[in-house]
Amino acid sequence: MQTVGAPEFNTRPAPSPSGTWIVNELGTEEQRKAYGHLWLVFGVSEPVAGSDPSAMITNAKYDPQTDEYILNGEKTFISNIDLGDGVVVVAKGEPDENGKRPFYNIVLLKGTPGFTLGKPWRKLGTRYQNLGGFSMVDVRVPAMNVLGNGFVNIQTRLNVNRPVQSALGLGMCRSILDFTQEKLAKTGVKVDYAAGRSARGNVDDKLIRMEALWEATWGVIMQCKWLEQQLGQTSKDFQTQVAMAKAMAGKATRQITQGCMEILGPEGLSEDYLAEKYFRDARIIDIYEGPGEIHRLAIARKLLGYRKGELD
Repeated sequence: MQTVGAPEFNTRPAPSPSGTWIVNELGTEEQRKAYGHLWLVFGVSEPVAGSDPSAMITNAKYDPQTDEYILNGEKTFISNIDLGDGVVVVAKGEPDENGKRPFYNIVLLKGTPGFTLGKPWRKLGTRYQNLGGFSMVDVRVPAMNVLGNGFVNIQTRLNVNRPVQSALGLGMCRSILDFTQEKLAKTGVKVDYAAGRSARGNVDDKLIRMEALWEATWGVIMQCKWLEQQLGQTSKDFQTQVAMAKAMAGKATRQITQGCMEILGPEGLSEDYLAEKYFRDARIIDIYEGPGEIHRLAIARKLLGYRKGELD
């Protein structure tokens, strides 16, 4: 069946996945030469810990006799793990003299003994992108595969991704808003933006509120990218703005797609149009790359001056 309605936009995986980006941006010259040309995804989330690095249990133990690291653990919610050459997996090392366990980002290639991929999941939305997991049982990798700046790598890459994912959700909202107004126009309903609130109907008022939320979110995302250019990706102000953009985008995608589906009624549910696809795809925007609740905590800590353990 040929789908008609709001125009589709490009939601396919980026040409440079997260793991490859980390190798080329933060790896040594030797690591870039060995792995920078490969398709490497990023393995952070775990079945119990989610994407919280502090709760991660995947571990890496160094073997000085072979100059290798031994990996054990499990990862899940990994985008496109079935594609390409391997993964940059995040693991915790052995405790140092202070009892602190360092983070390691380790290049792990497919075909390595003990590295087992799970089956791709069946999902409600974002079907253009496969999602799955993998397990590691006594997987040995050369010490050369360990990238530097463990925890910094995680935050830097995720902060680069989050405004992009926020904009993706906002793109879905723009398409379903335009489609909704086109459908209303065919029935003789046209939103009068100049009319006062008391002179507007419920549908008009609802659409105007959703448009206002869209514009406010767009402004936050644009400011986020501007701060990235002005202050750099490691700036605290940029990181706070990233959290604001992601939290607002998650809220906007949920509210706008839900609101448009309520206005569209049966036509919103029809597979002849893309509205139902946007409704399904938009739900993940408020979950992956950090759920909205976590970003709101990060914003509150920054604005109120709390440490991590004081506001959970």
